[in-house]
Amino acid sequence: MDYFATSFKGKVGIVSGAGMGQGKAVIKLLLENGAKVIAYSRSGNKPDVKHENLKTMRGDSSDLRSLTEIKDSVATEYGVINFIYNNHGLFSPHNQSFHGETAVEFFKKNVASSINAIETFLPLMNEGGSVVNVGASPAIFHLSSLEYAVSKSAVEEMTRKMASILRQKNIRVNALMPGSVDSSREVEEIQPFGFKPLQGKKDVSTLEIAYTALFLLSDLSYGINGQSIIVDGGLGT
Repeated sequence: MDYFATSFKGKVGIVSGAGMGQGKAVIKLLLENGAKVIAYSRSGNKPDVKHENLKTMRGDSSDLRSLTEIKDSVATEYGVINFIYNNHGLFSPHNQSFHGETAVEFFKKNVASSINAIETFLPLMNEGGSVVNVGASPAIFHLSSLEYAVSKSAVEEMTRKMASILRQKNIRVNALMPGSVDSSREVEEIQPFGFKPLQGKKDVSTLEIAYTALFLLSDLSYGINGQSIIVDGGLGT
């Protein structure tokens, strides 16, 4: 029996940050396993994926009005959703400067955007479901700015608190914490398990991220709630 396909049969969900990279990989695996996906991004760039169960939209999770437009469209077409993949990420490399205004902007994009999405789409999750927030492995924080590291660290605590709040609604909330992601190869080039050896491994493929996301979004991870799962190939070990 294909347990993933069974879990996602008839399910509908939201994926943000869907234009490229690991967001695109997650969409592919969800569609392959029978889910219906509504994907959106700030740029409006559409993932290079064609499928009858994929609907693409333009939307900005830091703008509640933009999210409300997406929610209304989804409510009209589908009625309910079963999962949300909050793929929000504003990155800047390590430097010696730091600014409060920049920190606020990073918090808005990397943390508040996920809160906004959950708040907006929550009325459509009256059957329960799963939410996955995308943070970052602490092992890559030395490569990033202070603003990025602090905002992505906050995703972990936000996830724990949101899991506690939404538990009574039968909604699980977990976080996926990727390391450095190599987006140079499409998932079809790697499937099923064409991964690099662990020795000397510095990055993870989009497929490694997508497999973990698929598990956390499915009912197969029903016993996992409020957790932050690091996917970096053991970079920090």
